[in-house]
Amino acid sequence: MRTLMLFTIFTILSILVAQIDAVLYKTDLWTELKTLLGIDPGSNKWMVYAFLLIGFIYSIANGIKEKLQKLKKIGSFK
Repeated sequence: MRTLMLFTIFTILSILVAQIDAVLYKTDLWTELKTLLGIDPGSNKWMVYAFLLIGFIYSIANGIKEKLQKLKKIGSFK
């Protein structure tokens, strides 16, 4: 569930920022999304994606860990 929420929030915020940029710069949404999400050589945007990937992997690992703990609790009562 955390993984889905992380992905959903990232998508919604990216679209919101791209829409604001599209209105400010009088361009279309897709151009601004490509500009926003593209990794340009020499920029530090890769750090944002690296930490996003770390958060994504962390949320998957925590979800699996919780699921395993829940299964162990269920198994211990029988």
